[in-house]
Formats: sequence, structure tokens, C-alpha cells
Amino acid sequence: MIMKKLISKRGQISMELGILVAAAVAVAVIAAYYYVTSVRSSAGAAQGNATEAIRRLGELAENATEGIQTHL
Repeated sequence: MIMKKLISKRGQISMELGILVAAAVAVAVIAAYYYVTSVRSSAGAAQGNATEAIRRLGELAENATEGIQTHL
């Protein structure tokens, strides 16, 4: 019964199957869009965190080396 609805007598894919495939493609496109936007925002956050960590480490190193006296 289900196969009768999915495939017409002439061997062509029925409209119901075409709509189902189109809906699956639309869902995949929407999911890909949200994935890409999520990755983009995550990359921006990671860049900001890395920059802040580098700045803090630089300050730490500078503070640690200020007290070292050099004998030339």
C-alpha cells in the first residue's frame, strides 16, 4: 500500500516523495546555516580569549622580570 503511494504506475517518483525530499533538503540547509553561524561566533570568542590570555601572560612575564637586576 505504501509503495503504491510512493511510486506511480509509470515508474515516476510521486509528488509525495518529492515533497519529502525537498523538506529533508530544506532542514539540512537550515541546520548547516545554524552550524556555520555557531562556528563563526565560537571562533570570534576563541580569538578574544586567546588575545586576553597572551596579554595577561605578557604582563605576568613583565612583572616577574622587573625585579631581576642585570650585571653588565
